[in-house]
Parts: sequence; C-alpha cells; structure tokens
Amino acid sequence: MKELLIVNDNMKVGGVQKSLQNLLWSLDPAEYKVTLLLFNKVGPYLDLPEHVRVTEVTGPFRYFGKSQNEFSGLAALKRGFLATVSRLFGRSAAVRLMLMRQPWLEGRYDCAVAFLNNGLKKVFYGGVQDYVLHRVQADRKVVFLHSDYERSGSHYPENDRMMARFDTIAACSEGCRRAFVAAVPEQAGHCVAVRNCHRYDEIRRLAECEPVVYDQPGLHAVTVARMTPRKRVDRAIRAVAAAKEAGTPVTLHVVGNGPQWDTLQALVQELGVTRSVVFHGEQENPYPYIKAADFLLLSSYHEAAPMVIEEARCLGLPVVSTEIISTKEMVTEAQAGWVCENSTQALCDLVCRIAADPEELATTTKRVGETPLDNREALAQFALAVQGA
Repeated sequence: MKELLIVNDNMKVGGVQKSLQNLLWSLDPAEYKVTLLLFNKVGPYLDLPEHVRVTEVTGPFRYFGKSQNEFSGLAALKRGFLATVSRLFGRSAAVRLMLMRQPWLEGRYDCAVAFLNNGLKKVFYGGVQDYVLHRVQADRKVVFLHSDYERSGSHYPENDRMMARFDTIAACSEGCRRAFVAAVPEQAGHCVAVRNCHRYDEIRRLAECEPVVYDQPGLHAVTVARMTPRKRVDRAIRAVAAAKEAGTPVTLHVVGNGPQWDTLQALVQELGVTRSVVFHGEQENPYPYIKAADFLLLSSYHEAAPMVIEEARCLGLPVVSTEIISTKEMVTEAQAGWVCENSTQALCDLVCRIAADPEELATTTKRVGETPLDNREALAQFALAVQGA
C-alpha cells in the first residue's frame, strides 16, 4: 500500500477542488493510504470518503488558504503584508519570509502530491508547490498542472525551475501536457498526462434531483461558468443573439456567478436578447440545468481541461466549444460535439449552423449518449505518476 500525502489550498468551489474530490472518491483504499493536507480546511468539497484523513496546516502557509476578507485583526494585517510583498517583489519573496516560520510536516510519505500549481508571479496565490518542495519529506514528489501554462501566466523562469524540481509533472489532459512541453521543452521527459476523474453515477443521480424543465420553444444551450474574463461568457451571449437574428432561435441558460455579472446583464439588454438569455445564478447542483439542455456551450478564451465537458457528456449532451488546449481530445477525438477557432465570430457561426441543422444535432446527441465513460484510464495514469513506473 502506498502512503500518499496530497496538499491543496482548500476545498471551496472550483475546478481544481472538484477534480481533487473526484480523485479521492475514486482511489482504492486497498492501494493507497491517503492524507489530505489543506491550508484551510473548509469548503463544500470536503464531502470525502471516510478512509481519507484530512488535516490542516499550521504556520503562515495557512494564509494561502483564505482570501483577505476571511481574516480579521492581526491575521488580516499579516496576510495583507504578504500580499503586498507579492505585488511588489513577487510571490517567491513572500514565500521566503513564510518559510522562516513554517515548521516541517511530521512523517515521511511514499509520495507527496502538490495538487495546485502556482500562477501569476506577483499574485499571492498557490504556495502548494513551495510547501511540498520545502516542508514535506517524501520519496517522490509530484505536482499537478491544471492550467494552460503559457496563457495563464505560470510560465516564467522562476516557476519553470520550481516545476523541474518535482519528479513528475502531472498535466490534467494531453493537451495541457503538450502546452506545457511547448513552453518548457526541456521538461518533456518529466511531464505526463493524468486525466481528471469523475463521479459519473453521482452526476446522474444529482441530475435527477429536482428536475428542471425549460418552457421556451426552440433549442436550449447551457453555459456553466464563473463570470470572469477568461470564461468569455459574453461570446456565448453574442452567439445566441446571432442565432436569433438568423431566424434559428436558441435560449441560453447561464449557470454561475462572478465579477462580470452586471456587465453581462447589460450586454443582454444592449443586444436585445432578454428573452433568449436566462441567468440562473450559482447553483449548488447544476446538473439538472445541464440535463435539461440540448447542448453545452463553452466559450472560454483559455482553460486546461474543463470538468463540465465530461459532466455534459455523462448526461448525454454534446459540446459546442471554442478551441482550447484540451478540446481536441475531449470533444473532437471523442466525437462529442463541435469545436471552432477561438474567436467570437467563429462561435457565432457554429451556433447558427447547429441551430439550423437539427438532424446533425440529433445524430451527435445519440452518439454521445451511447458512449461509455469511466475512470480506468485516469486511475492508471495517476498510478504511474505517483509510483514512478
């Protein structure tokens, strides 16, 4: 049995945290004894199997686990100081200060996994890589990569050197791996693909809880995303507006919240599509909204391997997406939908074409619904990464 330590910042709502929860539910307790160490032991994704031991870090690295407004008093001042140091001198300068007072983790593990990779150089975020490298004793050390390394701003010399210190870099898709190797070719031999796990039976069960019915006539698209610039939900709205103008109406259902909420609401008004775009807000259970739609609409500028693609496929929905680093394998090669170039016009053209061809949509939907899905490949890839075989 392998003794694993997996380190992450928290278990709040987010793609990395959901991926981690799915992995922990999928690992065989007869093969792995797992300890999950969090910088902040909070979040809805703490719903975990009993055999996973969950603990929390002590020392200053706990400041990576919470946002500034979650602290008060002296703790808030300390975190604010570290965030300021990061903005002025880089995150690594703040980490060096923190390591002076950060104790070593007791014990030794067969493998320690940093599940969250660092991001922008001058943003106080991450720290998981630093902790695993500098304060954990393990025979092997693995870092997961959940981003487009170049476009997300993770590619800079200091971070490249840090990634090179791990025995294995586990990219969450083959496309994610290729993008990393293109940026850092000298690390090609250390970077492998380890696909995300999914709780397929749980997704199907949750989709049947409080079923959603869309009453508007015509086709229904669903977008499940946090409203941030890189998700480009505005492009999905413009695509629906184009379909309306072309006489092939599509209703877009937006599930999620975020800083661009007001901006997107204003765009809907500006384009005159208030009856074609429905905002459902953040939903604890988004799966009934996905299941009720005709296709998933993904309009991101950049992402790694969106969990929602596999979730939609699990519920029998085809995917319409802009091209990001993982859509070749997750959509095109899987024959799970359509991918267009990463532009607003291309997405508008594609949505209009699909809306005008119900036979092609029906054929693709049938194929997606008949394709079996499981975690066998993902678990085999994970085993190779942590065992070094």
